[in-house]
Amino acid sequence: MNHSLADFLPFDATSIDNPSVIANKREINESEESRTRCLEILRRESENLEGIEPCLDESFLLRFLRVSKFDTSKALERLKKYYKQSDVFLDAFRNCTLPLQKAQNLNHFWTTPYRLKNNSLLLIAINRKVNYRKVTFAERFYTEIIGVNEILENQLNQICGFTFILDFDGFDIFDLTEFTPGWLRLYLDSMLNVFPCRIRDVHIVNAPSLFSVVYTIVYPFLSKKIRDRIFFHSKRDDWKSLHNSISADILPEQYNGKVKQEDLINCSQNKEEMDKKFRDIFLFGYSETKQRRQSMKVLC
Repeated sequence: MNHSLADFLPFDATSIDNPSVIANKREINESEESRTRCLEILRRESENLEGIEPCLDESFLLRFLRVSKFDTSKALERLKKYYKQSDVFLDAFRNCTLPLQKAQNLNHFWTTPYRLKNNSLLLIAINRKVNYRKVTFAERFYTEIIGVNEILENQLNQICGFTFILDFDGFDIFDLTEFTPGWLRLYLDSMLNVFPCRIRDVHIVNAPSLFSVVYTIVYPFLSKKIRDRIFFHSKRDDWKSLHNSISADILPEQYNGKVKQEDLINCSQNKEEMDKKFRDIFLFGYSETKQRRQSMKVLC
């Protein structure tokens, strides 16, 4: 089906009052009344968390309400997992130091100029842009943590969620050595159960047979809900199966789409600023580890 680009919201749209977003807000039970009522409950419950110095900013709490469809009990549980995971990060990144210039050169996360018809943001992770002979999985993971935090500042992304294309072109045995079960489990737990991200669908493309090793490792950690949202595609059918899910109008040329490569948008250009924003939020959490969180600095 042919579409006009006017049918798609731009990637940097921010208004949650756009008429096309009404259905998205209805899907997550968002209204003026539910925002006011649920924010009051979640703020009160956060203040009562034992041993935790919580972030009470409305913009922060709304992330957890939206991913939980304004179920305050689920939002609180995810918030508690978030603070617990912050302590896990203290140990996971304890020996990780990432020079700023090296981080700036790690550009594997992209988006297209337009959103999908369901208004979700299309994020494309390109494996061949990560040289695991020079970069560790931990370093890549950290740039994605600060990148996701940046993307979630946009309320439209909180409401409408993300659709992922994970391109594993060029994935080889050297890459596989970085995808250890421990890091994969931490990565998946963070993205699926901790960070307040609404993941709509995940499209895996150009996956070689070697990738089956990775998928076998992660499969037990995936809920049925997520498994049902994962789709594999290859160029053998000229990307027709991918086009059945995502309009060619907003896909890059490499997937037989209409978006020129030079029009793709780098999602994480200013990593220094993104790191600062993440570390500001990272200060909140368990009181007994606050000093360690204050002193943790991966980007240097």
